[in-house]
Amino acid sequence: MMRLAWHTGFASTARDHFGGLGSVIMLHRVRPDCISPLGVTRSLSITPAFLEQIILSLKGEGTEFISMDEVVERVKGGKRPDRRFVAVTLDDGYNDNLHHAYPVFQKHSVPFTVYVAPGFIEGASVLWWEIVENLVTKADYIRIPGGPEWRCGTLFQKRSAFHALMRYFSYTLTEIEQMPVLRALCEAEGIVCGVAQDRDVMSWGELRQMGSDPLCTIGGHTVHHYNLKKLTAGMVEQEMRLSADMIEEKLGRRPQHFAYPYGSAKAAGKREAEIAATEGFLSAVTTRHGTIHAEHRNNLHALPRISINGRFQKLVYAQTMMSGVTTPIANAGRRVIQA
Repeated sequence: MMRLAWHTGFASTARDHFGGLGSVIMLHRVRPDCISPLGVTRSLSITPAFLEQIILSLKGEGTEFISMDEVVERVKGGKRPDRRFVAVTLDDGYNDNLHHAYPVFQKHSVPFTVYVAPGFIEGASVLWWEIVENLVTKADYIRIPGGPEWRCGTLFQKRSAFHALMRYFSYTLTEIEQMPVLRALCEAEGIVCGVAQDRDVMSWGELRQMGSDPLCTIGGHTVHHYNLKKLTAGMVEQEMRLSADMIEEKLGRRPQHFAYPYGSAKAAGKREAEIAATEGFLSAVTTRHGTIHAEHRNNLHALPRISINGRFQKLVYAQTMMSGVTTPIANAGRRVIQA
């Protein structure tokens, strides 16, 4: 459908109505190999070559790359300039952002924002979705003590078990229960349950190195990467404030922008947007699919994004999504996505 929308010219023609002021694009990992043992987390990765292709294509169309500070100013202004904008954001602080994405941004003078969770950096939290994939890859059988169980003998069974475990961790367990259950499963299979082994995320020193570049903005992403809708209001405030405190202490600058972990309607809503505003963040981004419009001037703490990921690693898909024509398709007919 996206190919048809672009090649027939519908996407480019409809961009004036659906495209708004521009887009905030969301990335996670940027690495040449896009390794995923079962192929289930590969969607989180794109290659540096594809990132450069997108940048060159957008620049060729006259699109302007701006920082999240500038996004806020453009949205507050409300008037659509002659050139649409794109702001590049990356979630979680993976170390490949430094080694593979950063050189591309430097080469083309593209500003970017990295949203980091201090818990990942200091080992208090883990990239549990990647650990679950490694766990299912190794195991022949997984049983939650006192809970469900899954066979993992075949590739089909492993992929089914992974998705079932993702739902179980995301919607059945509380945020506080996740780590003890994950540790028990890893111990049973002899897997290290932590980030230190592979150093998947950047250290404070690496963040300081990258953050010293004017192109780079460091944003907040909570401390423990919790689903904020599952927490009390007081816990949400603490996660936001403490993450900003820690980033300021370690990097010398308080983050002005925020990204909600998971970021869907099930993870962030009006309450979370109001708290982010109260905590002093200038903007906050979700993972809800959409482009940026003047109507977001009163909703700067629930901005939608366009996910550029391994499932849509073709230029035509990126072009079509940023035209805005896929927004109403993904959101029950709505052109402007708000909290």
